[in-house]
Amino acid sequence: MKKIYIALAFALLSLVSCRSLVEEWQPVFTGKYANPETSKIYSESDLRDMGFSGTFTTISALKALYKNAPYAINSNIWIKGQVTTSDVSGNLYREIYIQDETGGIDLKLGKSSLYSEYKIGQWLYVSCADLVLGAYNGMPQLGAEADNTSTNEYETSYIDVQTVIDQHVFKGPYAEPLKPLVVSEQDIKNAISKGFTGELWGKLVTVPGLLYKKEIFALFYPNPNMPHKSGNPENRVFLSDNGTWGITTWALTKSRYISNIYEGLWDAAEVGSGATRYGPITGAPADYLKPGKILDSFGFDSHSSYKDIMANYATANYVSHYFVLGKTDVQVRTSGYAKFADERLDERILNGSACDITGILTVYDGSAQFTLIDEPSVSVIVK
Repeated sequence: MKKIYIALAFALLSLVSCRSLVEEWQPVFTGKYANPETSKIYSESDLRDMGFSGTFTTISALKALYKNAPYAINSNIWIKGQVTTSDVSGNLYREIYIQDETGGIDLKLGKSSLYSEYKIGQWLYVSCADLVLGAYNGMPQLGAEADNTSTNEYETSYIDVQTVIDQHVFKGPYAEPLKPLVVSEQDIKNAISKGFTGELWGKLVTVPGLLYKKEIFALFYPNPNMPHKSGNPENRVFLSDNGTWGITTWALTKSRYISNIYEGLWDAAEVGSGATRYGPITGAPADYLKPGKILDSFGFDSHSSYKDIMANYATANYVSHYFVLGKTDVQVRTSGYAKFADERLDERILNGSACDITGILTVYDGSAQFTLIDEPSVSVIVK
């Protein structure tokens, strides 16, 4: 009898194993799933049960609470705004922008595929109590309290627990998507002069007449698993202030990043940060760094070239392309995970034609910066 049970067990395991192999190689389902249950749409009167005081604070007034340090919101503050972004193109990750008549703000919802939950134009009501107002290089963000990891450079963290999101973000009615605000060079200058509270930051805008400067900015961390803040220059490589470094795509996927490394396009790029420079990436940590904690932190990679270290730990990387309006620079920053990351800039733009760019205008270290929310064929219109 025991032998029979063993034989049956073996037969069942074999069946499961074969079925697993069959399922693994089945075509991906491409049909239509049943629509999920429609989530509740709140009216302003519905919010009273959630603690709404009856008065919304404007986004501009909320941002005014920030005084160059993370601001923990302890009072019963509510804001509302219309959704202006979609992460469907991949150029936004775990964040969404909302906007009212006074300004826009980055809401750090720690979820992907937000486009499937929040529609462009939809009103969102946000209970700000127990959230933190912060900045990343000057850009206003609303999120959770920042974590204390060694690589975290943000003043806020993602609100990434669904129950917490549900306590703070309430979906309002659908409305027509906002039209982008057309802005001039003077408008951008005025916003820059106001710093964090500049009224354009986080807004959906169109900037007409931009010219490509044939200059890029990119920052690479040879080993992104190691500390890489500004105080760790031995693990930072900048491409800036010297043309395009052979980059003519909007950003760099992992494969493109590795290709550029081994094509020698960046061999002259130096390891270091600020005034601390060690040498080109063709050298190794053992060539540049003093024995001790900093050198030892590279472990078995200490005698590998920085080029090889970068390739070994390669990830997709953002790139900021510089455009200019009059005498004012405007960066266009694109994620290496965007669907259009490896798309080449329009040849006409590379050859000097002006273009109109639409997207979310943000601020980065005192300069204006675009985040494209659509494919370049939609967001970047050549004159």
